[in-house]
Amino acid sequence: MRAKLLARLRGHEVAGAVALAAFLGLVLGVVPALDRVFLLVASAGLLVGAGALVVWLLRDHREIEWTTSSGTTTRVRGSDRRVTALARNIDASLSGDDDAARAVQATLRSLADARLSPQGLALDGPGTEAEAALGPDLTAYLSSSKPPHVNADELASFITTLEEH
Repeated sequence: MRAKLLARLRGHEVAGAVALAAFLGLVLGVVPALDRVFLLVASAGLLVGAGALVVWLLRDHREIEWTTSSGTTTRVRGSDRRVTALARNIDASLSGDDDAARAVQATLRSLADARLSPQGLALDGPGTEAEAALGPDLTAYLSSSKPPHVNADELASFITTLEEH
């Protein structure tokens, strides 16, 4: 019985509370001797309602993210501004910014040099050993004087290749 009543009231809590208050008011008007009992019930109901409100406020809401006065979120401890700058450069290069594309190419080139040097290989060195290690597309991208426009998938493939070697 209680489950059926709760199912009917779900979503109509305010209307149910108004109907209950009207019913209690009607009973109190008809039988004035019950005024003290109803006052006790109303007080207990108010306390239960206040407790339910506090529980609802504490349990069902997500954590509030406070920002600084400038509107930017505070920096997460351990985050690196170089990674943030690189992410901005990647986004800008994918949207066609030439300066950002050059910065991304320079970063990938330095990463490729760091990956190849322990193997005794150089990106600008003679032979095709670096090309065999990195692949022709990545080698052509890193060797070009003006970075060609690449899409997100190609850039992800280049980064994956550098991570693997």
